[in-house]
Amino acid sequence: MRKVMLARGGALSPYSGLGSTHSALTQRLQSGIIEGYELGDVHEYNLSKNPVKRLWRRWFSGPSKVSNKAKGTDIVHITDQEQAGLVPSSSKSVVTVHDLFHLFPSTRSSVDIGDQSPSMIRKKDIKKIKNGLARANLLICVSKDTQQECGMRFPGTPTAWIPHAIELQEYEIETERPSWFSNGLNLLVIGSEEPRKRVEFAVNICGGMDVTLHKIGAESSPESKRDLCALAKKKECNLNWVGKLEQSDLIAALQHADALLFPSIAEGFGLPPLEAYAAGTVALVANAPAHNEIPLDHHILPPEDIDAWRKAISELKDESSEVKARAAEFSVEKWAKRHQEAYDSLF
Repeated sequence: MRKVMLARGGALSPYSGLGSTHSALTQRLQSGIIEGYELGDVHEYNLSKNPVKRLWRRWFSGPSKVSNKAKGTDIVHITDQEQAGLVPSSSKSVVTVHDLFHLFPSTRSSVDIGDQSPSMIRKKDIKKIKNGLARANLLICVSKDTQQECGMRFPGTPTAWIPHAIELQEYEIETERPSWFSNGLNLLVIGSEEPRKRVEFAVNICGGMDVTLHKIGAESSPESKRDLCALAKKKECNLNWVGKLEQSDLIAALQHADALLFPSIAEGFGLPPLEAYAAGTVALVANAPAHNEIPLDHHILPPEDIDAWRKAISELKDESSEVKARAAEFSVEKWAKRHQEAYDSLF
């Protein structure tokens, strides 16, 4: 058995995006599901409110500790690209790359993706991250789009495509129809009001239609909620602001909804469409990376064509067996096999 050391900087909640990925990898290595590999050490620490202390740990003490601990392990796996400064120079190292938004900012459909004007400290931090990614022995990319960009940005560094996995059985539980659903068509939109998520586009789609659009997810700010509700009123969209849900309630909503709308213009992966599929529900998705890698072809729609989205909504039908079969392509078992192959390639 080869030992894998997992490393990141400050500990994140297992319910956050990057935190959940780190937590899942930890648990799966502990369970032995990745054949031939087991969990060694885990490097992370409690976040400090002191910015100087945080910077010292990120740039100096953290990399030093990881380098020392790496001597007793076979692989050092950095679980997200923001921590690539931890990559040691003398050990076999892997970095999971979720996206490159903040390292290489861009603009898509008039929406700024990533920090367009980083501070001087952040610019230095980005340089350390890029150097770490170039130093790694393998970059594990959660989407083919990110894998392609990594190949362009870091030529000579091997890459592997390993999409996120989903616990399919969690979405097969019996649930009751949410009491807040209407009698007509119930559509979901999941995510914050961050511009790239384009929740306002979903409101524009549903404006004047005989549907209810349920907004799920914590609000970015009171102002964003106010503005979106004002837009819904103007567009005559029946918007129901649900807010954040517990996982069991989210699964119930996904199971009983008629469809999920996912008009985002940029994602590192895009989990909600996969969750909808696992629950047996159609996901209508904008044709933009990387979430357009998940759905069936006829569920991928032009990002700006409102009429195409409305037509797709009007023609919704039960496709539960087809979408569940697609979700099965992202099972934990297939994820584990891909990780085994990626780790093996280092030897």
